[in-house]
Amino acid sequence: MQSHRISSSTQSRSRIPDSQKQPGAAAGPADETAPTTDVKSLKGEDQAACGELTIRHALVPLDGSPLAECALPWAVAVAQALGARMTLLRVLERPAISTATSHHHDAVDWEMRRAEARSQLSRIDRDLKGRGLTSTVELLEGRPAEQIINFARALHVDLVVLSSHGEGGLTGWALSSTALMVVARTYASLLVVPAHSAEGQRVGELRLRRILVPLDCSPRAECVLPLATALARAHDAELILAHVVPEPEIPRRLPPSAEDLAVASQLTEGNRLEGERYLGELRERVVGQHVRVSTRLVVSSRRAEAIRAMADEADVELVMVSAHGRTGDARDRYGNVAARLFEQTTRPLIVLQDLGPWREPTPAEEAARSRPGH
Repeated sequence: MQSHRISSSTQSRSRIPDSQKQPGAAAGPADETAPTTDVKSLKGEDQAACGELTIRHALVPLDGSPLAECALPWAVAVAQALGARMTLLRVLERPAISTATSHHHDAVDWEMRRAEARSQLSRIDRDLKGRGLTSTVELLEGRPAEQIINFARALHVDLVVLSSHGEGGLTGWALSSTALMVVARTYASLLVVPAHSAEGQRVGELRLRRILVPLDCSPRAECVLPLATALARAHDAELILAHVVPEPEIPRRLPPSAEDLAVASQLTEGNRLEGERYLGELRERVVGQHVRVSTRLVVSSRRAEAIRAMADEADVELVMVSAHGRTGDARDRYGNVAARLFEQTTRPLIVLQDLGPWREPTPAEEAARSRPGH
């Protein structure tokens, strides 16, 4: 069903000193200059559910293509606002040695590729340091997705910032094969930037004007609020708190009766009113933290599609969600809505991992570990 907006309201915020409004201000190491985020706005049970969600270290994988660099403006916007350090990572995969060329020729070509990769990383690193950011570069060899995942885990990376596509070019798929594997297996939070809609943005010039935060009334979904509030405050952005009221399912072999439809309508209206109350209470809690806040509520049976429509309608620069919500299963890396948003969003998307780095290995992972080399 097509989603329709039912309500929208805006709350004014307290005046912010000009010195606090510049996301481009120099940011040093995270442990020294990261802004303190007020988590007291979360209820006690919310804090217990969330644990400590911080972004002190952001990893930006690159492959030498302009499409991969589309992620950099968003990585910088987040790192500058939160005082996070950045690591630029390039992974080179050795080609199979061709029998048609000499081994010497292959070795020379390989060293040229390494030199070009280092040159690209150094160029970007100098630019970031010139903007006051703390950054480092890493050049690794191997399969790109595996190296990105292993590096992020070994160095306790908080956020992996990915362009949806890279050197393989734009395709009909929402994510490239490398991005898809990283999304499926990484233990870190993710910021995925759709390359098809992000071209033309320049590093250091991106200012977040509107941030959409979908919520489902659960404490776990609210885990995203402290970081979303910190980003909104740093960029003087409007924080849009959104809720999708699901339409109840009526499993019947025959079309529902008038009585069935009346019961469903009554339940939907009750949930809509409760959703409006929830958003109103949440807005009052957040508006005291010096940010502009508005709320949006829709009724739809397709939550991810409704969130995408709200993001497009509001023309937001960023969507932020928790990896799990009210019905999320701790055994899965992502809940259903977050997983669908990776496939459908046309806007840069942050999915914060709220359950920590531990997950049960998948059957495929167990098989690969037990039978190395196969």
